[in-house]
Amino acid sequence: MASCVLAALGAALTVALLHVPPAAAAQKPPTAAEVERLTERFLEGLREPATRGGGGVGVGGDDPPTEKDPPLLSKNGIAVALYGAPQLTATAVGKRSPQGAGRKLRKQARAYARRTDRPVTRSINLIGVIATATSGGDGKYRARQADSVIRTYLKRARAVGGRLTLDIQPGRSPIIRELRALKRWIELPDVDVGIDPEWNVGRKGVPGRDDGSIRHKELNRASRWIEKLVDAEDLPPKAVIVHQFREGSVRGRRKIKQRDGARVLLNFDGIGSRGAKRAGYKNLAQPGLLDGFSLFYDRDSKLLSPRGVLRLRPKVDYAMYQ
Repeated sequence: MASCVLAALGAALTVALLHVPPAAAAQKPPTAAEVERLTERFLEGLREPATRGGGGVGVGGDDPPTEKDPPLLSKNGIAVALYGAPQLTATAVGKRSPQGAGRKLRKQARAYARRTDRPVTRSINLIGVIATATSGGDGKYRARQADSVIRTYLKRARAVGGRLTLDIQPGRSPIIRELRALKRWIELPDVDVGIDPEWNVGRKGVPGRDDGSIRHKELNRASRWIEKLVDAEDLPPKAVIVHQFREGSVRGRRKIKQRDGARVLLNFDGIGSRGAKRAGYKNLAQPGLLDGFSLFYDRDSKLLSPRGVLRLRPKVDYAMYQ
């Protein structure tokens, strides 16, 4: 009995030693004005006239997917993703051009394909709704990504044989409202959804000051909405990537429903040493759901190799590089 207690305390201490976002790690979100300014700068810098200002290209981009394209998450496969936004220059996506992000994703995915027989899929995980430190025009403390930006990264993802995930940092806005705002993109067959509970701060919270969370009821409502869209449009199953870095990030996790058309995955976002991250990942895994693991190029103490990720237990279904 004493050994079990000591083991539990050790695991809890290990998890506590992780560096975690957002407010606790001085990860300050941009203001609404900064997002607008950086978006304009990004669009001005694009060298592809077809994507500038949203003109000349349909919602789906130039290279529509084919029926042979696999879903992001499969029973025996592993997905490799690159995360961020061009407005957030500290992220893996933000420090590179769209073309550079595509090349980096392809290279990172190949590192896994060389070390496993499991099918490897690719995704650019673009923050489609950015949490902001200021309230913005409607008081929701979030900025929606411009269609021109989404279109640009969808095109890049398709160019490297991958998919696009639109990540939602809702601020004070209900997640279901942000899903509806992104519907024209989510109803495409190669676009998945991400949800960042730590930026889900409720009606009175402020991103960067208050740590958010998500309850199982809100998450189940979101996945049900996605599955209904999948069924209505006869789409392949979509991934629902849910970020977590502490026990309280996802509340009532045992009541989260796994759906055929909306496959829920809990992605561990802890930053720290290899040992601490392994313990945190194992501690926050939930049986019946899929499992993801974040790797931070510049912030982890020592980046875990693809071979090390593939050896994690429970097995990793989704490796996200930030």
